[in-house]
Amino acid sequence: MKNLRLQYKTMTKALVAVSALLAMSCSDDYLDVAPEGQATTGSGYFQGENVDQAIVASYAHLQDYSQHSFSYSGIFSIASDDADKGSAPGDTGTDKDKLDNFTHEATDVSVAGLWGANYRGIATANTGIDIINEPANNLAETTIAEYQAEFKFFRAYHYFTLVRVFGGVPIITEETDPSDQEALLVRDSREDVYGFIVEDLTEASENLPETAAQVGRVTQGTAKTLLAKVQMYQGNWQEVLDLTNEVIASGQYALHPNYEELWRIQNENTVESIFEVQGSASENLGINNMAEHHGVRGQWGWGFDVPSQSLVDAYEAANDQIRMDATIIFRGEEMYDNNLYADDPNLSAVVSEDAPNPYYSEKMYFGPEAASALDKNLIILRYAEVLLMNAEANNELGNSAAALESLNQIRSRVELPAITTSSQSELRDIIWTERRLEFGMEFDRYFDVIRQGRGQEVFGPLGFQANKNEVFPIPQDQISLSGGLLEQNPGY
Repeated sequence: MKNLRLQYKTMTKALVAVSALLAMSCSDDYLDVAPEGQATTGSGYFQGENVDQAIVASYAHLQDYSQHSFSYSGIFSIASDDADKGSAPGDTGTDKDKLDNFTHEATDVSVAGLWGANYRGIATANTGIDIINEPANNLAETTIAEYQAEFKFFRAYHYFTLVRVFGGVPIITEETDPSDQEALLVRDSREDVYGFIVEDLTEASENLPETAAQVGRVTQGTAKTLLAKVQMYQGNWQEVLDLTNEVIASGQYALHPNYEELWRIQNENTVESIFEVQGSASENLGINNMAEHHGVRGQWGWGFDVPSQSLVDAYEAANDQIRMDATIIFRGEEMYDNNLYADDPNLSAVVSEDAPNPYYSEKMYFGPEAASALDKNLIILRYAEVLLMNAEANNELGNSAAALESLNQIRSRVELPAITTSSQSELRDIIWTERRLEFGMEFDRYFDVIRQGRGQEVFGPLGFQANKNEVFPIPQDQISLSGGLLEQNPGY
């Protein structure tokens, strides 16, 4: 099998029409008939070596603009206390200013984009499951099981995004009849969606390979880590502990010794990496505009989704210089790769003192060593998360000594003193703070605070309203399309 990045380039549009039959898009395209001559599940295209193209489609979808770009960072980052809208005062980013002060609405493009992107990802996975189970492909049972596990991982990943953002959503499987609008457009409960995710990830963790056949492919460790995170969001601490212990015991992962180097392009896919979206400028592939819209306004990008003063204050209060320097670009700062600019007088690795915002995200910085911002990977899961989930689970189960062991591995890397308290409540707060410092500007802060039940406490000064802003609005066009079958979230 070729390198995954090369396969992204060779993937045709063959799955688009097929996936559209199951996708919850922003119109009624999903009822359209596939154009004549376009490959479908029954056309014979996806037989033989072309079976691989079905799984490549799921990986390629991760680069979708709405999946992991402007809508994603708006909802997952700007809405939190870690980040502000950024850019320039008059540039709203369409609706990013609303996300920044909790005035977002059901008609906004960010909620519509994220809804549509994740249902397209689900449709692509469902279509892939249908393809690999076709008798004409004559695949061995073990091969089918492995492919199916990979597709179910992606389906679970997209549902996990949806349930955190919207709460209960329609569960669509490969058995769904696309003409059955009630099945497509009626919300399942939050609990049912989580149950469905757990089923998919459990199967994935049992049938994926222990090690990746190529860089970027998901493995048992990837599935177990995501499953542990899903269980953490439900407060199932014994399951979190068991899963994280398994990932730790596997020996597949470790902390990269230098925190500051983790997001540099030359250090992608380190031993700490568990799941990264791959980019490659040489193949004209990457996450559409993800790195550019974080770049310093007027120098390297659009300047959106910038670190907040609150995040800076949190690092300073913890005397956490290493992680602050790795996370935040300051006005007037000379970047680590300054020497690479020497041959081009039009480029400067010093952030202008006149930059519109005082801070920018260094974890999204791509620098001149990249052919373009398309080279930039996006880290979704890394081993530090396994250790901090393990610490939190141990603490919630009364195992303070084990919790401290995992927690202090994280702190030791960034030269912070070990924590020694055995008080469960104190340690809980310390672990929550550690998550903020470790994962600053990594798109988890908002949903961490919500699962901890601290939305009003933490986000209230930003405009957060309890019993409303724990979730985002269902896109209005989806409610209209359903004829009222889809129910809006309270308060919107």
